[in-house]
Amino acid sequence: GMTLGARKLKKLGNLKTQEDAEAASSSSPTEEQAPKMVITHIDGYECQPIFLNVLEAIEPGVVCAGHDNSQPDSFSNLLTSLNELGERQLVYVVKWAKALPGFRNLHVEDQMSIIQYSWMGLMVFAMGWRSFTNVNSRMLYFAPDLVFNEYRMHKSRMYSQCVRMRHLSQEFGWLQITPQEFLCMKALLFFSIVPVDGLKN
Repeated sequence: GMTLGARKLKKLGNLKTQEDAEAASSSSPTEEQAPKMVITHIDGYECQPIFLNVLEAIEPGVVCAGHDNSQPDSFSNLLTSLNELGERQLVYVVKWAKALPGFRNLHVEDQMSIIQYSWMGLMVFAMGWRSFTNVNSRMLYFAPDLVFNEYRMHKSRMYSQCVRMRHLSQEFGWLQITPQEFLCMKALLFFSIVPVDGLKN
């Protein structure tokens, strides 16, 4: 799917309309047999819907943590469920990354490095968006079966980190981020986190 999407983008970049060709040939009838140079201008926004369609198509679905909400909240129970959720989401992050246009063109070590450096940030970013869209940033929506209220934030022993993550979620509302903007920001975040010494390719 990603390769096909990349080919479509490449074709679009080289596209010239039939109307342009006809206009160029009809402008000078006496030069019909002479080779002509047709300069095609494609505004960047014309490519945007295609890229957005790809991002929307590959966006992972909601992943559950498998948390047993009938059990009393405790540090160990909450952290165990968070770790389980992280492992499950990592699988989807890798699948999502492989479907991004251009990602598979990178050196395999670069692919691994980008995922290694960005997976945690991507999960937090996506969790902030879920918290904004599902509970209006009042709580942390890690998963449908793992939502952190104030009490759970304290019980997890990482209250200060939870407050910062909730602040990130609130930023989506303050900035009035749209779903399409979120998808683009997520892709930009993924490719912006690279090793200090750069990539091989």
